[in-house]
Amino acid sequence: MNCLRRGSKSYGYPVVSAIIDDCVAGFNNSHELLANAPYTVRPLGENKRNSQLFGQLDSAELRTGFTLAGVIAFRMLGLFMILPVFMLLAADMPGFSPAKAGLAVGVYGLTQAILQQPFGKLSDRFGRRPVMLTGLALFAAGGVVAALANSIEVMIAGRALQGCGAIAGVALAFAADHTREQNRSTIMAMIGMGIGASFLLSMMISVPLSTLLGLKGLFWLTAILGVLGMALVISLPTGHVTREENLQESDRSSTVWLFALSVFLLHAVMTLLFVVLPGMLVNHFGFDLEYHWRIYVPSMLGSVILVFPLLRRLSAKKQEKRAMPLAFLVLGGALGLMSLGQSLAAMMVFALAFFLAFNLLEAAMPSVVSQLSGSAGRGQKMGLYTTFQFLGAFAGGLGGGWLLGYQGDVVTLSVAGLMCTLWAVAMLLWLRSAENKQGT
Repeated sequence: MNCLRRGSKSYGYPVVSAIIDDCVAGFNNSHELLANAPYTVRPLGENKRNSQLFGQLDSAELRTGFTLAGVIAFRMLGLFMILPVFMLLAADMPGFSPAKAGLAVGVYGLTQAILQQPFGKLSDRFGRRPVMLTGLALFAAGGVVAALANSIEVMIAGRALQGCGAIAGVALAFAADHTREQNRSTIMAMIGMGIGASFLLSMMISVPLSTLLGLKGLFWLTAILGVLGMALVISLPTGHVTREENLQESDRSSTVWLFALSVFLLHAVMTLLFVVLPGMLVNHFGFDLEYHWRIYVPSMLGSVILVFPLLRRLSAKKQEKRAMPLAFLVLGGALGLMSLGQSLAAMMVFALAFFLAFNLLEAAMPSVVSQLSGSAGRGQKMGLYTTFQFLGAFAGGLGGGWLLGYQGDVVTLSVAGLMCTLWAVAMLLWLRSAENKQGT
């Protein structure tokens, strides 16, 4: 038996119409049917704590969110495990150079960027699930090629094939397809939590696993994680719960392009950091690879502890956009201070600041972009954002490797910090201009 709730009171409601039958059946469309009424339909005895944690998500939305978070987490774990150790472990491969190794790190982002929108269009036509399965199969195949590589050139080819599994935009579109509009930011945050969890876990296990398995073993593990992701995609719920809604802003609007360029820079500097930092810790501080987790894990754990309450507070006050320029300023300051290489303790503090700002932007930006995207051709629209995300990873790997080889680690980190600082100013001015246009 369901009831109508108003304030703290509950009222019995006879099931006498098809509309209410649908609500009792669990479709929970009362937010659409009674949009202007102060009532919502929910089961008696609903767990209020769940409501506080997940808003008004129903069981299908929760399942969608957690399963997609798992799919993306498995895939990203396979990628993140490589970043902290690749530049050092690949140094013995035939044909190695800093520029080629940086290309191997970043080429994944290039193929991802090229294929995001084509995969989005294919998912609009043939369905999200088949396209995600195809992409994960390509990701796993690329891991096998990289694991069997006997030169840096073959390693680059394997990484490029991994990047052909360009499903990020498709996964976001699937989430939007199966989530009511008012719950979409919660689902995006859940997916972001999966990415953050995979990043944290990778920082904890990549070095120990690399000493145990070596670089080839890590790539075999990425292939296994791709297969596990395919199993999760198969288990995703069926159906389509959202109606077509109008775009709040065009995908060509200045705001969408602002976030596309922002995520480009964000992932460029993150990839660049892991091109530079491992060698810097070894060469400047004599800090061997097997101990690098002592820098990564505490800084990542600290950032996770701090970022979730910060995100909740910003979301409650609808201040996500205003916090983003400050986050880029923190990124710039952290990278600039890292270039000074003062001490290991200082490096840990700067890494904490970097990861805090990175995690804040990584969770907040796709949530805001999803609110600017309507349902018509959603796969293609979300592909625009993820295209620039992976272009940034490619540019960071390639540019970071080139700068490191010709100018050294201090100049490389200083340039990245300066770019983030300048973008913080540009982003602030851009957002203020957009607010002024809306106000007139």
